[in-house]
Amino acid sequence: MVTEPGATNGRTLNSWKEIAAYLQRGIRTAQRWERELKMPVHRVGRGKRSPVYASVAELKFWLATSGVDRGKAPEIQVAKKLNPSTIEYSRELLSRVHELAREVAEASVRQRRHAELLQKRILEIRKRMT
Repeated sequence: MVTEPGATNGRTLNSWKEIAAYLQRGIRTAQRWERELKMPVHRVGRGKRSPVYASVAELKFWLATSGVDRGKAPEIQVAKKLNPSTIEYSRELLSRVHELAREVAEASVRQRRHAELLQKRILEIRKRMT
């Protein structure tokens, strides 16, 4: 279980050792969480061996949204299908991304149209009131 001292909200953790101590886990666990669970760790420079740092605020948000802060190590979920090839799986993911983007665009257009209609109605009501 992660404990959060009150004075660490705006603090930056400047090494794997500090990050692991904050998470109350081992250094290898923190590194694995970065690699497999996308824990927000930033690198100074390029490459796996470059120095790292992490914002306590980002880690707190990640802990709250990732489910790691539940007192036990999370299970890594790997998307599996019956004998999928990498290309087929990539195509399916790309198709889903396109579908999601289309839905977001349609919702945005709908919202804009509703906003224009509301603005028009507000102007009509103001004209009647004056």
